[in-house]
Amino acid sequence: MEKSNLLKKPRLQHEGRLAFWLLAPTVGYLILVMLAPFCWALYMSLTDKMIGASANFIGLRNYWNLLFEPLFLKALLNTLIFTVVAVIFKVIFGMIMALVLNEDIKARSFFRALLILPWTIPTLVSVYIWQWLYSDVGGALNYILIHVGIIKGPVGWLSTPWLAMTSVIIVNVWRGTPFLGISILAGLQTVDLALYEAAKIDGANMMQQFWHITVPVVKNVVILASIITTIWTLSDFEIIWLLTRGGPANGTQVLSTLSYTCGFLNMDLGKAIAVSIFLFPALIVLVHYITKKNMDLEV
Repeated sequence: MEKSNLLKKPRLQHEGRLAFWLLAPTVGYLILVMLAPFCWALYMSLTDKMIGASANFIGLRNYWNLLFEPLFLKALLNTLIFTVVAVIFKVIFGMIMALVLNEDIKARSFFRALLILPWTIPTLVSVYIWQWLYSDVGGALNYILIHVGIIKGPVGWLSTPWLAMTSVIIVNVWRGTPFLGISILAGLQTVDLALYEAAKIDGANMMQQFWHITVPVVKNVVILASIITTIWTLSDFEIIWLLTRGGPANGTQVLSTLSYTCGFLNMDLGKAIAVSIFLFPALIVLVHYITKKNMDLEV
C-alpha cells in the first residue's frame, strides 16, 4: 500500500505541473486583456483625467457628482427604459417565433434561416436601412402609413424624444430577437412530445399545455438568454449613436452614449469612465446569476 502511494505522488505532482502550464497562457491572457485594463479604467475613474493633461487622484468625486447631474440622471432613466422595454419585447417575440418555428410547417428550415437574418446583418448596414425607413423625406415607413390612411403627413420618427426612443427600441428589438428565438427554439427541441400527447388525452387545451409543459421546460433557457441580452442591451451604443446621437433633446441619451460624449467630445476621460463603470455592480450580479444558473443546470 505504501509503495503504491509513493508511486502515485510523483504522478500527481507531474499532473499538477502540467495543469498549471496548460492554464497559465489562458490566465495570463485574461489578466493582460481584461483585468489589467479594468484596473487601469477603475483608477482613471477616480481621477480628474482630461485627454492631453495629467491625472490627479480625486477619489469618488466623479461618482458623487454624477448623482447630482441632471443629464446623467436622465441618461440613467433612459437606459433603464430602453433596456427593460427592449428585453421584454425581445422575449415575447422570441418566444412566439420559437413556438411557430418548432411546429411542423412548410419550409421550416428556410424560415429558421430567415429568423437569424437581422442578427447577421452588420450593425452599420442595419442602421442605414432603418434611417431610410424612418426618414421624414421619402422614408418608406411614412410612405406606407400615408397611403393606408393611418397618418396624414410625414412624421419625424427621430425628431421628437419619445418617438426617437420608441424608434431605437424597435431597431434593438428587431436586431436582438433572433438570439432569444434561437435560444428558446433550442430549449423547445428538448421537450418530450409524449408529454403533449398525454396532455391532449387528459383534455388540456393549447394554453394549458403551454403553461404546464412548455414554460417549465424552457424557463431556465429564457432566464439565461434574457439576462445575456439584458447585458448586451445595457451596453448598446452603435444603434443609438448612429441613429440619434443621443438626441433629440437628450431623449435617447443613455449611459453608453453619455460616456462617449464625455470622453471623446468633452475630453473628460475620468468622468467618462465613471459613467461606464456606474452600472458595473449590477452587471456583476447578472454575471454571477448566469454562472450560478449554468452550474445548477449542469448538476
